[in-house]
Amino acid sequence: MATTTLGLPDAEIDRLLAEAEARLASRDASSKAVRIATPAAIAAPVVTPPTTGGQAVNLKKERKDVSVRVPAPVQKKKAPEDAGSDWFHMPKTNLTPELRRDLQMIKLRDVAAMGKQFFKRDTRKNFVPTYSQVGTILPGATDGMNNRLTRKEKKRTIVEEVLASEATSKYKSKYHEIQEKKQSGRKSHYKKLVAGRRKRS
Repeated sequence: MATTTLGLPDAEIDRLLAEAEARLASRDASSKAVRIATPAAIAAPVVTPPTTGGQAVNLKKERKDVSVRVPAPVQKKKAPEDAGSDWFHMPKTNLTPELRRDLQMIKLRDVAAMGKQFFKRDTRKNFVPTYSQVGTILPGATDGMNNRLTRKEKKRTIVEEVLASEATSKYKSKYHEIQEKKQSGRKSHYKKLVAGRRKRS
């Protein structure tokens, strides 16, 4: 008498159990052999194709060879020789000691103005531009005689013009004032005091 459990006959259950035992026996035999899993095998798991209407759907994906890509070293881009046509092919800065001093003077222009003019603070660490040109300012036809520099006032660099101005004595007095503050309490300061006392007596 064939009894059915969960809607399956006894003969079908026996057949399924026999298939499961055969699968377990084959799995034990294959586990003894050493298997190496490749990254491609890990990336693509095995999927049993489901059947739809008696036809098997092929879900196998093509496995590609695994290759290691070595990154190329980053090469620094070289700055072009000139600033381009938009900037009239301005050349690279040829940094001479005179030009360096002039650029420093431009950066410290608020000090040169002695508080009479406000300038926005320049916080750049590198004050030397990549591209620059130095030229001479020529007086225009509309400039009056009072606005033009005389031959004595015309100098070669900006620093020379600032030093030749009347405010030089102010710079010197300010410099000496700062030096006296910094050197007060030192040995040289004490020696000056002692020498001054000896002259009095």
